[in-house]
Amino acid sequence: MKHNLGPRGGCTLPLLLLILLTLGSCANLKTAYQVITEASVSPTQIIVAANAFDALEGTATQYLVYCRANLATPVCSADNRRSVIKYVRSGRAARNQLETYVAAGNAGPAGLYNTLIAAINQLNLTPAASGAPR
Repeated sequence: MKHNLGPRGGCTLPLLLLILLTLGSCANLKTAYQVITEASVSPTQIIVAANAFDALEGTATQYLVYCRANLATPVCSADNRRSVIKYVRSGRAARNQLETYVAAGNAGPAGLYNTLIAAINQLNLTPAASGAPR
């Protein structure tokens, strides 16, 4: 079987395949970019997520108040407190930005909404989600 060699003795089939794969990857990246940047979330979805975050934020605040007076308890470890503070801050920032879209009656960006959902999910994994021990 004879392979098609290009005019300079190089193999053109692998080169052609490489070019096609590269162009195909660019198309996939463009599609992924469009999905990420153009996706939006309805104001109703934003309100539901914001309310869920508000409830967790209140619980997290009470957890931190409890821990201030009970630093020696294992549930109040520095890592736990840092995690709660980190996720409350990121969730609060996302919620505040999303509220401007709700106030205007517009859909909000999915990326920002996903940040809020991630903060909610992460807060649910911390001891703050179960409330301050009594």
